Amino acid sequence: MKPQTELDRNGYLLLEAARASLAGISANYQQLNALNVFPVPDGDTGTNMMLTLRSICQDMEKSATADVPSAAEKMSRAALLGARGNSGLIMSQFFRGLHVALEEAQEIDAANFAAGLSHAAEIAYGAVPQPREGTMLTVLRESAEAAVQSAEQDDATLEGTVAAAARQAMETVERTPEMLEVLKEAGVVDSGGFGFAIMLLGIEQRLKGEGIGDIVVQAPAVDGRAAATRTPSVAAEFVDTVEEEAWGYCTVFAIEGEKIDPIALREQMESIGRSPVVAGDNQLVKVHVHMEDPGQALTAGLAYGSLSNIDIHNMDEQAARWAEDRRSDDSALIPMPEAAEPVEVAVLAVAAGDGLSSYFQELGMGACYIAQGGDSMNPSVSDLLEGINSAQSENIIVLPNNKNIVGAAQQAAQISDKNVTVIPTVSMQAGVAAMHAFDAEGTLNGNVDDMTEMMEELHVGSVFTASRDATFGGVEVREGEFMVTVDGDAVAASGYSDEMLIKGIQSIIHHGASVFVYVGQGIPADAVKRSEAELDEALTQFRRVDVQFINGGQPHYPFLFSVE
Repeated sequence: MKPQTELDRNGYLLLEAARASLAGISANYQQLNALNVFPVPDGDTGTNMMLTLRSICQDMEKSATADVPSAAEKMSRAALLGARGNSGLIMSQFFRGLHVALEEAQEIDAANFAAGLSHAAEIAYGAVPQPREGTMLTVLRESAEAAVQSAEQDDATLEGTVAAAARQAMETVERTPEMLEVLKEAGVVDSGGFGFAIMLLGIEQRLKGEGIGDIVVQAPAVDGRAAATRTPSVAAEFVDTVEEEAWGYCTVFAIEGEKIDPIALREQMESIGRSPVVAGDNQLVKVHVHMEDPGQALTAGLAYGSLSNIDIHNMDEQAARWAEDRRSDDSALIPMPEAAEPVEVAVLAVAAGDGLSSYFQELGMGACYIAQGGDSMNPSVSDLLEGINSAQSENIIVLPNNKNIVGAAQQAAQISDKNVTVIPTVSMQAGVAAMHAFDAEGTLNGNVDDMTEMMEELHVGSVFTASRDATFGGVEVREGEFMVTVDGDAVAASGYSDEMLIKGIQSIIHHGASVFVYVGQGIPADAVKRSEAELDEALTQFRRVDVQFINGGQPHYPFLFSVE
């Protein structure tokens, strides 16, 4: 990838947008679940949006291409097939709208992004028989209107248009309780609309080179509620009524056929169920409907073609759990994010720094758990065992990411009753490289082989401040100066961290390399942009070198880096 400030506007930018959206939703999904009161208070809006985006990213990691129309088409199909729940299916229309707007585009710009949002709003409203204002639909429509207005300016940029859409989305979210009575009664904003606003904010952050999209956003307060915690409060009176309702089953499935009539199918689902959403075309549609008898919806769908991606959940049980969580004082203390459901293989990664932790979780797409630790804070065997046992899988890969933690990880693996394999990563950079090869749908052995192979030609380095005068590997360094090491060997020392970063990378760079730079805790944004520009200039003679700066937030090291 290019440095964050110089992302190409080709088809790969769509993958970046999906990654940033996933990072944003993953950082806020518990809050979105807590806000979820419409159409059913089942506490799964954030989870469904996260799983839908995870599915999109998994598909696009393998199928992404520089060709804009091709990438947009693949993303649209992945979004539709991977859509989970009402929120995920409506959200998938965002990607379908982009597909429509980008069918003949050479690059992604302000105009076609705004057009994509407009198409998405139109398609989303058409997918719902009786659209309600004050929901994600309203947020989508009004953000599209703001994007179009921004794109019409003579000096319009993609970054500016996305920012205008995100700003309007948040403003609309704040007004949703005024438009939908159930939100006002519960004292919350619309969960799906807030989730979509977070997606736009994440994309904006990524485009501006200010992070990977993992922005944490506090839900707007309603009547003084939701002001101080990640998990906002809901009116007690509303919570008390939730368990009195009969909600039935949330039924979602895809239909593939030759002559599907989405409008007729939508009308049929409305006649036999509640809250139907039917999106797609005459060859592929995704259906969401609430039913007392899910079999009735599936039987109706079979008349149109073959069924796949069937997902059925008991909403009565979900609503009861949601109500219980809302009554609990501890609900605001749940760590975020967690895997929403059991997975075939999970990863436990040791990480230091909020940015690195979020990046590991983004790469794991919901299957990666974090144990806090690093150079000055090594987790114990007990800590690691607790992490292994909390992971929602019987097959665990542990990435210790520090040479001093490998032994403890191996002991925890021996003690655990689960099937645990330790990949002896000795640095955060090596752990991230291993995660680049992780396949959330793969087997334990297959992942271990691929992740281990990924590190065979990896070089890692670090820039740190010397605490005293010393000579290390023949390189003299004075107290307070910066030193850079590569693969454990000293390379150079000076008074400038940027200079050390460049010297370290230059010592191992080659044509066709991928460079990842993890920015440490407390480094100002303007300093990061300067570092990006200087490194980009220093590497101009190398062909096909992709550089990505990531907000690692790690302590002690201004920069960690790797070259693959």
